[in-house]
Amino acid sequence: MAKPPTLGDRLADRMEARGHTPREVAAAVGVTSDEIEQWTGDLETPGPDRLAGLARYLGVDNAEVGRLLLRSQMRRVQRDIRDGPAPTRAAS
Repeated sequence: MAKPPTLGDRLADRMEARGHTPREVAAAVGVTSDEIEQWTGDLETPGPDRLAGLARYLGVDNAEVGRLLLRSQMRRVQRDIRDGPAPTRAAS
């Protein structure tokens, strides 16, 4: 049985389907390419102010982005339990 997709899964799939780079997606969503890379790996999750831009890029409604975001958070917690917490990035 396949795992339900996370925000990172859906974002990576959409980027690949459209042939977009993290920089192109970042410009479309209004964030940095570093943030896009963190989100596609489910290493970090976007704040509430970024959800509308992600919904537009992904072609889904805000409720679906919320579900994807929750799955990303759950995946990260599961990974942290299994492997220990990932090193945190310095705040910019």
